[in-house]
Amino acid sequence: MRESGMRRVRASTSPKERLFSKNRFGTVVRALWPDKPALNLAQRIGCSERGAQYIIDGKRRGKLFARALHVVEGEMLD
Repeated sequence: MRESGMRRVRASTSPKERLFSKNRFGTVVRALWPDKPALNLAQRIGCSERGAQYIIDGKRRGKLFARALHVVEGEMLD
């Protein structure tokens, strides 16, 4: 089979691998809300679930990240 005909398959990550990723903020969010962390964060900061997932993965910074950080800090203090 030629290389152009081969599909690259990305290795899936287990929940344990995602929990211990390099992104510390994402690790904290996943520890606070182990079931659907992006959905929980999105509802609390008022953004889409996809936007929250970008923040958790460390791909977005800015005003939404600041809002997310504030929500996570408040949740940790409760």
